[in-house]
Amino acid sequence: MLKKVIAVVLIVLAAGAWLYLDHLNKQEQLLAEQARQEMIQARAEAAARAAARAKFEAELTEAFNTCKATADQAKETFLTENRKPVRRKPGEFTIPEEIVAQAEDTLIAAYAECQQAHDTRYAQGN
Repeated sequence: MLKKVIAVVLIVLAAGAWLYLDHLNKQEQLLAEQARQEMIQARAEAAARAAARAKFEAELTEAFNTCKATADQAKETFLTENRKPVRRKPGEFTIPEEIVAQAEDTLIAAYAECQQAHDTRYAQGN
């Protein structure tokens, strides 16, 4: 009889231990699933931030290139407006050196403004 009681107690203890370990395993699985979901969410957020940053940098580069193109066009327009016809050669024009130097100085200043605007926007992040 004592052997049966000990056997039953051991069986109950083994079942209890098994249920407790099963409970711990389920908790561990829940924690692992939560960690996996958080990792997926963090990865998606990082990808969204990277995409937004790439879009921002592309917009900045486009704005910078547009600014430089506008400055180049302004220089060409200025040179075209200030050209002088060559005597006895119809259809030929010349541009005085002072005008060319002034156009170059203006272009350099415009490029510097474009660069400053680009750097400011890049530093501000907008």
